[in-house]
Amino acid sequence: MLKTITIILLLMLSVNLIAQNYEPLNGKWIFKKALNKEVDAAGRKTLKSDIINKMTFEFKNNNNFTAFAFGQNMSGTWKYSKDLKTISLNVDKEKFEILILKLTESEIILKIGLGEFLMKKI
Repeated sequence: MLKTITIILLLMLSVNLIAQNYEPLNGKWIFKKALNKEVDAAGRKTLKSDIINKMTFEFKNNNNFTAFAFGQNMSGTWKYSKDLKTISLNVDKEKFEILILKLTESEIILKIGLGEFLMKKI
């Protein structure tokens, strides 16, 4: 009986710890596709050369992030608001808000400015 209770308590504890550490944004993400249909040929060329399969974000458990965008590395802090469906990024005392249109464990769709982008977890 004591052994059964111990196993149940350990199982409940491990499930609780996993639930507290679960954050769907944690990990490394790469831009895979621009979803805007109205992008012209020049815009598609720029997206393909500068963003798609090149621009990355890595969201860490400690609310720090690193990114590679337009040939430059950047870092800062991030905060996810499930209620507002936003990611707040703080870089060098500047704050950026990114709207989340869709979020799963393996992909995210973001609205950044006028653009909508699909990112996949790598």
